[in-house]
Amino acid sequence: MNKSNTLEMKKCYTDTLLEVMKENESVIVCDADLANSSGARPLFDAYPNRCVDFGVSESNMAAAAGGLSFTGLKPIIHSFAPFVTRRVVDQVYVSLAFSKANCLIYGSDPGYWSKYNGPTHTTFEDFAIMSSIPEMSVFAPSDHHAFSWVLRHYAENGGLYYVRVPRQAVAEIYSENEHFAYGKGKELYEGDKVAVVATGPELADIMEIHDELADEGIHIGVADLLFIKPLDHELLEKLFHKYEVVIVVENHNIIGGVGQQIAYLAASKNDIGHPVHVRSIGVQDRFGEVGTVDYLKETLHLDKKTIKSTIMLYL
Repeated sequence: MNKSNTLEMKKCYTDTLLEVMKENESVIVCDADLANSSGARPLFDAYPNRCVDFGVSESNMAAAAGGLSFTGLKPIIHSFAPFVTRRVVDQVYVSLAFSKANCLIYGSDPGYWSKYNGPTHTTFEDFAIMSSIPEMSVFAPSDHHAFSWVLRHYAENGGLYYVRVPRQAVAEIYSENEHFAYGKGKELYEGDKVAVVATGPELADIMEIHDELADEGIHIGVADLLFIKPLDHELLEKLFHKYEVVIVVENHNIIGGVGQQIAYLAASKNDIGHPVHVRSIGVQDRFGEVGTVDYLKETLHLDKKTIKSTIMLYL
């Protein structure tokens, strides 16, 4: 991890799609009166005939994306994460998923990343909503390299994706030539007894904790899930066999979160050979509030201190 090297995820969106749209004329960008916030404004300027502002009308945007797909286009739609998940779930379900349309749904500033926009703009339930929709792939990039990869992968292959991304700058985890693959996560560090699985940019905090513990002679495993759906069963089963405890850190409600999916997978396996305890560190079934990212992490018990103390319970 290069903590000193950060890039705004919305800048990654801009830079990647400026290249992608030049190479691939089937890609079209749709926004909901948030082009300046999402990073799409330069795309509207460069490709005015392939960018559409739907205004504050996410349901229409999602339904229209289905129609655009059936003309041979690959639409990318954006709004705040709650407005392209819970607000538009029926249009996503019927017009996109049931219709087997191509669409990448860019849900920005999920969970505590919504900061001062407060509880109306906060989503702690999007993993649960979108993972339950057939045909939907759910991706949580941990840095700009992973985000750029999924945009390019979609432009080349199509499909239906929900990608949950903060607009803000996050630490660089991977190098520019990192290889990513559909449905696959990454094991970044091996440890002894405890493995921590991260779901998005929260990975940076986990890697800092890993380094702090390593300095004390304590070694934990660290994995980047990347795909919430489909889950990387091969990676997770490897962790189940190797570790006694798997801790899942997610900027999401523990109810319906990925921790529950992983616990279900662990419980369904009868060939592990030893008990595996799956522990979720996530949002405790509550609404969001206004504050800085650091304040919200602490309030929601997703801060480094809480995560580290939870890990220490099992060592």
